[in-house]
Amino acid sequence: MSESSMIGKAKELYVATLLVNRKLHVFTPLVDNGFDLVVAKRDGTDFIPVQVKYKATRSGFSLERKDAMRFAQADAVLAFGSGEDLDEREFYFFPAKAWLDHAQAYDQGRKDDKLVVYMTQSADWAAQFAGRQGIETAFARLFPTSAKVATA
Repeated sequence: MSESSMIGKAKELYVATLLVNRKLHVFTPLVDNGFDLVVAKRDGTDFIPVQVKYKATRSGFSLERKDAMRFAQADAVLAFGSGEDLDEREFYFFPAKAWLDHAQAYDQGRKDDKLVVYMTQSADWAAQFAGRQGIETAFARLFPTSAKVATA
């Protein structure tokens, strides 16, 4: 296994740890299906695939257009991370559909057919998906709803 593969696997495990710490059930596919993790509701009734992307330094979040479309169609979460420290605030948890919509709004028609969300123009938008808040937003449907007493 190459060093970059080892780093990538370590970041996948770190993301899994963050999710388990939030009381979510996390699975790793035995076969490479294009997703790194699968996160499940505690009762097993709902699942969200996760794609983890990591770079030591990052000015934006990029994906091949075809991959972005596939992730959005699967209702996946994109976990983009950067930085050397293990800090959950260095990871962003984007619902793939929201990321794709935002990326397409700023699409510059790159020759390599990549879609990019640049931090210089999207930092405020991206902030809602950073760290713990990002986990809670991206995986909201998997968290138990608080019991609300109906009042008449």
